[in-house]
Amino acid sequence: MTRADTLLQIKDAEAKAAQIIKDAQEKQRAIVANARRDAIKRIQDAEAKMREDHEKALATERAKIGAIKAELINKGKEEAGKVKAHSASRTSAVCQYLKESFDRSL
Repeated sequence: MTRADTLLQIKDAEAKAAQIIKDAQEKQRAIVANARRDAIKRIQDAEAKMREDHEKALATERAKIGAIKAELINKGKEEAGKVKAHSASRTSAVCQYLKESFDRSL
């Protein structure tokens, strides 16, 4: 084996090593890119699930508040009806009292 053959083999070995390093770097970049995409997808999925859970909880609470509101409105209407009925029953007595008071003052 001559010196030229030895140098040629070294040059070929260096070229192969450089190609192996280049391929490994490309593979590493691809792995990192895939990992980033996967991480972004997982984060987006988690955020979407969190928003969905939040909306469900919010809808449940709104329904509870709506039921409480309807109950309070119904109680208020019942109480207003009682007050109106009570005032209607006393209207004639109050009118009579006012007439008598007016007549007494004359």
